[in-house]
Amino acid sequence: MPTVDDALTSPPTPWPGTAARAEGRTLRFGHMGCHAVVPGNTIASIEHAATLGVDVVEFDALPDGRGGLRLAHDPVDLAARPDAPTMAEALDRLCEPDLAHLGINLDSKVPGDEAAIVAALRDRDLVGRTLVSSTETATLRALRAVDPGVRIGRSVPKVSRDWSQIRWARVPVAGAILGLRRALPRILVRELRTGRIDAVMAHWSLITPSFARAVTAAGELYVWTVDDADRADAIRACGVTGVTSNDPRLLRW
Repeated sequence: MPTVDDALTSPPTPWPGTAARAEGRTLRFGHMGCHAVVPGNTIASIEHAATLGVDVVEFDALPDGRGGLRLAHDPVDLAARPDAPTMAEALDRLCEPDLAHLGINLDSKVPGDEAAIVAALRDRDLVGRTLVSSTETATLRALRAVDPGVRIGRSVPKVSRDWSQIRWARVPVAGAILGLRRALPRILVRELRTGRIDAVMAHWSLITPSFARAVTAAGELYVWTVDDADRADAIRACGVTGVTSNDPRLLRW
């Protein structure tokens, strides 16, 4: 069992996606910790995700209107949990020896907090272990400007909820998916190759073998949020770098 002294003297844990992509492995991400097992965006959910064998824990950072950042997915979530853990509390917990092996995927929900996020990661020597993702291009640009060494991932498409669950929109959404599958790889590959981003975080409905081949030839590809075991297996077979699930037990590898 690692000790606190080990954590202080050992080199920082690197971002696991680098080795996974090189070795052709697929990482297991726990969404909001493990939201389907223990309510997400909580310290307890992050801790339990580790017991389920995840490689990376994902959580959200949302401004609380009081000058801080809290683990909440959106304003409705935050209103229901005004005392949700702070980002600082989550990062401090992830620095402790029993969680120090985990990669961190911090999802920045709105622009404007980039400097605070980078400062929090620097203060804890977590920059090399973390991927900061966002749907907001302004956030990604600002993160690059604040610290070019911070690893960033662009989430696509930009939606406020899982569009596959919107029943009335299934026909127009299906058409949009086909269009995005054709158009997005070219855009994303250009952004990866020019260093504007380091990774792509894509909704599972976008993933096809050709989409995955194009993106992974240029960088890392992580897929969200997959809560069906057979679908997860099929997406893994496409050669993606990682799969995110609310229930990591469904990621059977």
